[in-house]
Amino acid sequence: MFAPGMAQAAVPPADDLAAEQMSVRELMRLDTELALNHAKRSLRKGEGVGSDGSGQYARSGVLKLIAIYGVGKKLLAEVTVGTQPYVYMHGQALPVGVKADASAYMLRGISGSCVQLERNDVTHTLCLYPFL
Repeated sequence: MFAPGMAQAAVPPADDLAAEQMSVRELMRLDTELALNHAKRSLRKGEGVGSDGSGQYARSGVLKLIAIYGVGKKLLAEVTVGTQPYVYMHGQALPVGVKADASAYMLRGISGSCVQLERNDVTHTLCLYPFL
């Protein structure tokens, strides 16, 4: 029982909490969808092809993990090879829009904040690090 004039702690109803959680999930889903659409547009415009315009996968360059998007098993990883951006989807070895090629980095896994890529039996683990 509360005494008159005593402040009560604000407790959000269960429905409000569920609505907030759904909003976060929906925002994450939309963010994932936008990242995938951006990657597809980039590939259509030729930004994801070799410098000769042949559609060849970037053969060399520094690997860098830019971002991981998504929820649960529906994850996307944005990776640059040299200056070329590529988007990998969980469960698909090749990046979005790239055809099989011996020079392509194959996705072996996305876990937590890391991505494992492999090419010619050499495995690379790329991780995101929190800002300090």
